Amino acid sequence: MRNFCRYFFFLSLLFVVTQVSAIQIGGITYKVDTLENHQVGPGTQYISLRLTATGKRLDVFFLKTDLKNPYVEIRTALGRDSIYTGEPTSVVAKRKSKEGAFYFAGTNGDFYSTSGYIGYPVSGNMVDGEIAKIPGSRNVFVIDDQKIPSIGIANFLGKLWINNEEYSIHSANHLRETNRLVLYNQLNGRSTRTNKYGTEVLIELKGGYEWGTNKVLKAKVLKVEKEIGNMAIPKGKAVLSGHGTAAVQLNQLKVNDDIEFILNVRLGSDDSSNFLQMTGGDNYATMLLNGIIEKNSVWNELHPRTGLGYSRNRDSLIFCVVDGRGVSNGATTKDMAELMKSAGAYTAFNMDGGGSSTMYVAEYGQAVNKTSDGPERAVANSIYVVATSPTDNTISKIKPYRQSISLPRYGEYTPQFYGYNQYEVLLETDVQNVELSCPASLGKIQGNKFIASGDTPGKITATYNGTISTTIDVNFVPVSEIKIRLDSVIVDNRTDYLIEVVGTTGSGQTAISPAALTWTVSNTEICTVENGKVKALKNGTTTISGKLDEITDFIKIKVEIPESMSIIGDSISSEKWELDASSFLKAQLNTNNLPDSWEHGAVVNFTHAAGRSPYVELIMQKSFFGLPDTIKMVLNIGDMNISRALFSLRANDASKVTTFELTAFEQNKDFTLSIPVDQLFDVSDRAIYPVWFDKVRFYLNASGMTAGKSYSLAAKEIRLVYKDFLPTGISLVKENRFKIFPNPVKNQMLYVQLNETATQKVRAEVYDLTGRRLSEKYFGNYGGEILEIPVPFLTPGIYLLKIYENEKPGVLKFIVQ
Repeated sequence: MRNFCRYFFFLSLLFVVTQVSAIQIGGITYKVDTLENHQVGPGTQYISLRLTATGKRLDVFFLKTDLKNPYVEIRTALGRDSIYTGEPTSVVAKRKSKEGAFYFAGTNGDFYSTSGYIGYPVSGNMVDGEIAKIPGSRNVFVIDDQKIPSIGIANFLGKLWINNEEYSIHSANHLRETNRLVLYNQLNGRSTRTNKYGTEVLIELKGGYEWGTNKVLKAKVLKVEKEIGNMAIPKGKAVLSGHGTAAVQLNQLKVNDDIEFILNVRLGSDDSSNFLQMTGGDNYATMLLNGIIEKNSVWNELHPRTGLGYSRNRDSLIFCVVDGRGVSNGATTKDMAELMKSAGAYTAFNMDGGGSSTMYVAEYGQAVNKTSDGPERAVANSIYVVATSPTDNTISKIKPYRQSISLPRYGEYTPQFYGYNQYEVLLETDVQNVELSCPASLGKIQGNKFIASGDTPGKITATYNGTISTTIDVNFVPVSEIKIRLDSVIVDNRTDYLIEVVGTTGSGQTAISPAALTWTVSNTEICTVENGKVKALKNGTTTISGKLDEITDFIKIKVEIPESMSIIGDSISSEKWELDASSFLKAQLNTNNLPDSWEHGAVVNFTHAAGRSPYVELIMQKSFFGLPDTIKMVLNIGDMNISRALFSLRANDASKVTTFELTAFEQNKDFTLSIPVDQLFDVSDRAIYPVWFDKVRFYLNASGMTAGKSYSLAAKEIRLVYKDFLPTGISLVKENRFKIFPNPVKNQMLYVQLNETATQKVRAEVYDLTGRRLSEKYFGNYGGEILEIPVPFLTPGIYLLKIYENEKPGVLKFIVQ
């Protein structure tokens, strides 16, 4: 593990831009907020920034890779491994990842043709030593077999020797022009796509030779075809294709001949490096060259941008994407150069942007930026950071999301940790079962949460599997204000509510432990509070005050305990509800055709008529009682054909509704549509309650209905369901003091086995879910025997068994089928 110390040290050096609170880009001073900053793979750090100024915003994403890391390589890739068509950057990464080659991060690459030969790179491109397209007049990025990157204008010169005569290889792939010799490989597709006017020679590199540049390659001739064209290109092989004078040159070759050739790529004065990867950029001057920002040749429009560069000593590669055409304003190439330089780049160039701008990180499974087209665009080519380490699924290092935190006294913090293997490959984004510890002078640990109850700065120690550990630095900051987060909440007797307290410091807001406050309840018959935890007793409203030092705040508590597991949330009526429907249906809301067995409800009556997208909609804004888990609507649609129902509900803390779609309906009978509340809202946040109903729209399937026929949609009621419901005064036992069997009950007999035998006096009571006691049985002193409780009087349903041991109660549910 000692060999990896310097690489982890490299990753601990954050970008300069993340260490400042403000940065100047394009003459504008932006506030810098670091949204993400963590290691995503071997030698690679991912950083997400939000830059804000008055009326302006830039969302900026960086990847920085240590090229010295032995388990990382930089590789390019073509969409669908072809110079034609395209494929999203994230899809390519997933497709190409395999054992020993994990494409864990990257961006889109070069510009490409959007008409004609769609996907054909505008500039030069090379993949794993094979040239996809020779470079032209635009800048390219290359990296050689020593992982040394370069950016600049490159030139291609290919040579072929036949019988000691030297001939030119003019190009690679795509079109073969008059008197030209072209080298084709599988990046062109499965064949050369040439016409019959020429000669084509299938070749295979000899043993010990690999594709690359600026070195002599030797190959064997496998096949020679004259005036046929469109030769197939088997995997791992290549084709020399000549027209005119070049065909005459190739006509000298025959099967089993050995040939030599060289593919020279010269960038600046470098014509000896074995370049393996290449991608291209724009036709402007290099935006950042040797530390100097280009100020004249500037793409001066604000767009999404993708940039690529390297550090002064060329041992770090820096990717950058800036979002645009939305809430993020986009950047000019000069803006990009300033951003890249702030991140440590010495030379950088601009690649394809706009809707193509994409940064992919495997941890997220998709683009981390907001691509301006909406869905991620299929681009022609991309460039990636690839982990080449062996497979290892054992966590050997954990790192906290935040290396240091600043809290006020009694502030709370729940650390989270990334887990990496020995090669720095990210295995887990939220490592569980991490044990926390800290000195008492700093604070205390409650479960997986730290509370800053001390007064001396120090470290939280986190340990995983007993041997893997890390630390988090904790400093204390003064608090200027303490407030209870919510002004009022709804509670019931199923779960206690922990009051949320927020403290304001110079660096923002943080949670304060409610146990640090002194709490007072106005009406203790409604609820109690202990260490900030509210326990509901009976329905009603009261106020709780919390005090810390000289600061006091208040919260209104509204206890709403349902009378049973399922209650009516609203008895639908034509007087309270409104109707909207397609005008050609001429629908009416009344009680005509209400099912005979219903005591309440409303009916939408209409005569079906032809029209576009027919619908009926029932509208009523109403809040629901308590904390329901499921909202149900009871309906009878007769023989109506409905394709879908779209419910609109609103959380109490939201201004907009959330919709929920259902598509299963039953005809000619009463049935229920169910809406799980936790699929619409975050039910862990009490601010969403009460939940509000807004409307439900029913879309009719016109093809399944008859024009001129009358239809009726009857809506009876909305029911609210509360799982784990307990009648007032009954609480479920938390410890396993006894067990019941069988459950569900069989043969009208319930059996009870107590876990302790202490000659305790035992009695049993059976309740229904309304809290009504149905039976009681005394057993006297318990001696370890199995207790029998006959229940022949119970109809199918859910019941509660309450066992008293020396008058200490415990409750479990059981089912009768």
